[in-house]
Amino acid sequence: MDNINSVRLRRLDLNALVVLHSLLQTGSVSLSAERLCLGQPAVSHVLKHLRSELGDELLYRHGRGMALTPLAQSLRQPLQAWLAEAQRLFLSTAAFDPAAAIATVQLAMPDLLEAVLLPNVLRSLHGQAPGLNLSIEAMAARQVEAALEDGRIGCAIGYFPGLSTRLPRQALFRSRFIALYHPALLTLPERLGLADLAEVVHLHTSYAGDGDGLIERGLRAHGLARRVVARGASLLAMPELLESMAAVAVLPDAMAAYLSQRHPALRQVAIDEPDLHIDIEMVWHPRLSGDLLQGFVRTVITEEAAHLFGA
Repeated sequence: MDNINSVRLRRLDLNALVVLHSLLQTGSVSLSAERLCLGQPAVSHVLKHLRSELGDELLYRHGRGMALTPLAQSLRQPLQAWLAEAQRLFLSTAAFDPAAAIATVQLAMPDLLEAVLLPNVLRSLHGQAPGLNLSIEAMAARQVEAALEDGRIGCAIGYFPGLSTRLPRQALFRSRFIALYHPALLTLPERLGLADLAEVVHLHTSYAGDGDGLIERGLRAHGLARRVVARGASLLAMPELLESMAAVAVLPDAMAAYLSQRHPALRQVAIDEPDLHIDIEMVWHPRLSGDLLQGFVRTVITEEAAHLFGA
């Protein structure tokens, strides 16, 4: 039985639902305007129209920001699913012309990986698709799945050991570990074993966003432990810390190389443990597997990672 109210549905348009989706995800008129490449007055106008049509405020002021009404909360998942299905039906078979595309794609990756990979990706995108913009944010690995689920990001790049296997992924490169230190403050042998690592003071940052990383687990398997005097939130802060104290930072080799090039006083020393490595991957939500725009961006990222790291 056809229970679709065609007359009322004609009063809503797809553009308004796209704006509503962004408002429900961001809880912000200004962020939605930026994400959709619209002016704030245009987004405010759509919100006013939707409030009238739905008979609900949808968003209301709460403290310094905005909060969702119960109706708005209940619309988030159904609207996400509906737009994903509409995209699959009407866009998946359409021709995609990168040169004509105008859009913003949201990504997540750690700050230092952004510094290493993003310049090449942006150069390639600008040459092929000058109308595309990237919006990058850093987030802990444990936050990535929820951000992919609610559409906050299109894909994430990093080390994701605990992520659901239902999420599609693309291997980008494998990175072994290097110890970075300042030779004027600390003397180390030419190669380090696990026992050597247990003897020195460490600074630590984890790609996975946890406090107990691969190095801890590798040491613990041999009955060893290391002393971590600081657990930082940013890899980019490591050089300044290493230049001020007798400590090491054990980092993926690509990241250590990037930092030592920009801080030539620092030295790298290899770690003699072949099992200590991380696989940097790109992950996305299954609903975006057939999205031509997202697929184009993923292809560019994969190609540039292969160019940089020989993957």
